[in-house]
Amino acid sequence: MKTKNKNHKQDKETLETVFRLLNPRERKYYSREGNPVMQEVTFEVTDNGELRYIISCLLRTCILALDSENDFASPRLNNCSKELTIATVLELVDSILPDSQLVSYDAIEKLLLSKRQRQG
Repeated sequence: MKTKNKNHKQDKETLETVFRLLNPRERKYYSREGNPVMQEVTFEVTDNGELRYIISCLLRTCILALDSENDFASPRLNNCSKELTIATVLELVDSILPDSQLVSYDAIEKLLLSKRQRQG
């Protein structure tokens, strides 16, 4: 009976540690004419795999655009700078990279591995 309660207590402590390790996403604030205005664009993903897929597609789009010998072919885009457009997409990719999540995952993995080593 004590072993079951001890394991439950360890699991509860591990879960509490995991919650402390999770980093909330930082919000960026922008100023317009001296007035602070928060501007945020959000989109929903089902999981980190889908977020990785979106980032990968954006990067592949930039690669294809850079490999292209011509400027953008669409008549609607004839006044767009290829370099500026690619730079804008790359800035978007940089802003949606889950940096703080990855740091949290590393800390959680380290915690779980150390727990496994203590048990084994």
